[in-house]
Amino acid sequence: MYAGPLGETRPHSHHSFQLLVSLGEPVVLRDARGQGIVCKAAVTPPDVEHTIASAGPAVIILHVNPDDVVGRQLRTLGIGADADAWRRAGVPLCSVPGVTAVPKRWDDSERVSHALLQALSADTRQGPPAHPAVKKLLRLLPELLEEDVRLSALASRVELSEGRLSHLFGEEVGLPLRPYILWLRLQRAAAHLQRGESLTQAAHAAGFTDSAHLSHAFRRTFGMSPSEIAGVVDWVLPPPE
Repeated sequence: MYAGPLGETRPHSHHSFQLLVSLGEPVVLRDARGQGIVCKAAVTPPDVEHTIASAGPAVIILHVNPDDVVGRQLRTLGIGADADAWRRAGVPLCSVPGVTAVPKRWDDSERVSHALLQALSADTRQGPPAHPAVKKLLRLLPELLEEDVRLSALASRVELSEGRLSHLFGEEVGLPLRPYILWLRLQRAAAHLQRGESLTQAAHAAGFTDSAHLSHAFRRTFGMSPSEIAGVVDWVLPPPE
């Protein structure tokens, strides 16, 4: 989630659903054909080019991985690639109870995220993993980001076949293993950027090959580069387990 002032962007696309809610003045979005809409809320589907054509003083933008449990539910909405379809899909987000201010804390962000997704009839409830191998891997992964996180290496650590681990992880976590590892790396990089480290230092600490690799992953996931917002935003990370 990003919450705060919104600036204009260049045309871009990312492999995530983008739920946008303006808490102030309406914003302007444009699609790949240049069609523009003025809206208080919109849902942009994944891998679709879009442009934010006007700034807003206070917005909430929630990115949802299209391949996890909630993302697969959002796919059933059948949102088209044109700007007017994004506006229509966002109508339920315009009057969500309790979404009236920019969240400042992690638990507030979690509450807002669930409220927005439930407004779109997406069930955000996900039971905790039960299989001991998956639980073990979830404990190990944060410590392995700078090591070998190939499926073969991870499967060996939890004593499962690659195919079995891949199936179990997606089934119990709700997100495939590779995107989950990428998300952990982005969180790790965000934590280092928050401490004032350089882009290169943050990239290496999170297991990216270099700052360019980190920037590419960041843009693909959030629609903006870390260098564009480093030092401008306050990172709010999840509390320690």
